[in-house]
Amino acid sequence: MHPIKYLVDHLMMPVLHWAYLVTGNYGWAIVLVTVILKLVLFPLTVKQMHSMAGLRVVQPKMKELQEQYKDNPTLMQTKLMELYKENGVNPLGGCLPTLVQLPFFLAIFASLSSKQFHAIISSPDVSASFLWISHLGVPDKTMILPVLVGASTYFSQKTMTPTTGGQDDPMTKMFVYMPFLMVMIAMSMPSGVLIYWAFSQFITAGQQLLLNRVMKKKS
Repeated sequence: MHPIKYLVDHLMMPVLHWAYLVTGNYGWAIVLVTVILKLVLFPLTVKQMHSMAGLRVVQPKMKELQEQYKDNPTLMQTKLMELYKENGVNPLGGCLPTLVQLPFFLAIFASLSSKQFHAIISSPDVSASFLWISHLGVPDKTMILPVLVGASTYFSQKTMTPTTGGQDDPMTKMFVYMPFLMVMIAMSMPSGVLIYWAFSQFITAGQQLLLNRVMKKKS
C-alpha cells in the first residue's frame, strides 16, 4: 500500500473522525487536528529552526570559503565540512525534519481532498458548514479563506530571516509574489483544505516568532 494512502486510511481519517466526535463539527475538527499535528511535530520544527539559524551564522564564512577555493571544489568541500564541525552545524539539519514531517502534511491534504471525506461531510447526518463556509468540500466563494492562505504565507515568510540581496534578488522576488500565487492556487481548493493550510501556516509563524525570541535571549 502507498505510504500516504496508508496514513490517510489508518491515521488521518480516524483522527479526523475522533476530532469530529469531540467538537461536533468537521470545521473545528480540522482546526483541532491541525493543532495536534503541530504540537506532535514541534520538536522536529525546533530542530529545523535551530539548524537554519546555525547555517545563517556561518553563512558569511561559507561565502568566503566558496570564493577562496572556487577553483578547487574538493578542498572547498573539505573546508566547509571543517567549518560545519567547528560550529556544530549540520548542513542537512534543516532538510531532514521537513522530510519527516512531509508525509503527515501530504496525508492531511489528501484526506481533506479525498472522495471519502467529501462523502462523509455530504451525509445528511453531518453538517458540512463552518462559520461563514456553507460546505467544507467546495471552494470558498467569499474568497476569505484564499486571502487567509495568502496572509498566512506572508506572515510565515516574514518570520524567517529576510533576504538582503535587494529588489533584484530572486529570493526577494519570490517572497513578494508567493502570497499572491498561493491565493490563486487556493481559489479552486476545497474549503476544508484551506482551513488546515491557513491555520497551519499561522501556527508555524507563531512558533517561529517564539523560537526567535528564545534564541535572542540565549545569544
